[in-house]
Amino acid sequence: MATTILFALFVLGFVAGEQQIYGDSDGPFGVAAYGVNWSPPSRASATLPHSPSDGKAALRTKWCNPPRQQLKAKKGILFLQRNLLDGALLPANTELGHIHTPQNFPRSPPAPPPFAYSNLKNILAFYNITRGSERARQVAATLRFCRDDQQQEEPHVCAATQRAAMEFAAAALGTTPRAARTVIHGRGEPVRYVVAPNGVTSIGRGKVVPCHPLPYPADLLYCHRPGNVQAFSVELVGQEDPSLGATAIAVCHEKTDGWALEYFEMLNGTRGEPVCHYMPEKYLLWVPAAELKL
Repeated sequence: MATTILFALFVLGFVAGEQQIYGDSDGPFGVAAYGVNWSPPSRASATLPHSPSDGKAALRTKWCNPPRQQLKAKKGILFLQRNLLDGALLPANTELGHIHTPQNFPRSPPAPPPFAYSNLKNILAFYNITRGSERARQVAATLRFCRDDQQQEEPHVCAATQRAAMEFAAAALGTTPRAARTVIHGRGEPVRYVVAPNGVTSIGRGKVVPCHPLPYPADLLYCHRPGNVQAFSVELVGQEDPSLGATAIAVCHEKTDGWALEYFEMLNGTRGEPVCHYMPEKYLLWVPAAELKL
């Protein structure tokens, strides 16, 4: 399960990624945030899906382990659960604002090609993305990531609309869901956040469906129902300017024995202890409606 969760973070490339704005249509959508090797090379798999999706809004996915990568996670987003305390300082310049993913199509575009790897050439042409560019590589990776319909370790979906994400969350949680998301307060983000007094509130009681944006030129969310996680709403204020702050959503993974040692070295922790990450603005966390009292 840990390998599944971490590969999701690697593919999404946004959980701890830096906010970037690109003026051209060929630059990457974002920085791969969790680009480390979390399983022995002998366990790595380059298996690719074989059956393209039918282009519907909700698409199931398949995992494969990427090769060894350089660690790119940022301390401001990734942290140890034992440090989720009142008064805790986040690193300077931690950004919880949304990741900008520019879209390249006319104001009144025709319907895009169906979401399927078999339509890659048409998709690149529709969004004016140069074949062979970094952005084209990311689009291809996303299409491959979402196209398989074989059974996986945990319930998951690639959702092209928020409604599709909500319907998946309802089925995965077995009840009516409600979305929680990070909200930035004030005119911008402070140089440094601090956790406010009595600022940590547990939400969802372990029943959560996180949804992460995927690198794609149109809205696309990867949603999954992980096990052994806890979610929190965290009130953050600016250390020097209390008028700035955020209500941030954090998800903590309790079983991390299979995670790469580099994470714990970076965080000054011990392999196996709970690790958390904040969810920036563009992310959604679905929980049972009855459990969310924000």
